[in-house]
Amino acid sequence: MLRIGKLTDYGLVALNQLALAGAVKQSTDDISKATGLSIATVRKVMKAIVDAGLVIAQRGSKGGYRIARAPSQISVLDVVQAFEGPISLTECSADDNQCEITDSCSLSSNWTGINDLLLRVLGDITLDDIRNPDVQDTLHHQIVDQLQRIQLVNL
Repeated sequence: MLRIGKLTDYGLVALNQLALAGAVKQSTDDISKATGLSIATVRKVMKAIVDAGLVIAQRGSKGGYRIARAPSQISVLDVVQAFEGPISLTECSADDNQCEITDSCSLSSNWTGINDLLLRVLGDITLDDIRNPDVQDTLHHQIVDQLQRIQLVNL
């Protein structure tokens, strides 16, 4: 099963909370209360998204977290990679490919294309998009229309 991890999902939840707060700094306690996530989980999540440059952290009594960019400038791909690392659906689509049969496999170049397509789709969907249910249908139709025009494998 291909699925993003819970921390990635929670990262999007935390970013949404920070987007709702706007310029107002949020503490781990504020984020925990607003999202229902435990303090320990919020700390893990915040570390990853701060390290990825998606959130700005300020220490001290007037410290807290705030979103680093507008929600329309943070892609789902940014968040997924902050938690999951580089995305590779298969070994042969990874930058550091160490598959033993890549040279003789007739599918390896096709997997690279499919992986690139997934990266493109995740890169095109923003935090702003997933926060807005009205955009969901439009996005779905745009992506499906794009996919129908893309020929992944030449038969």
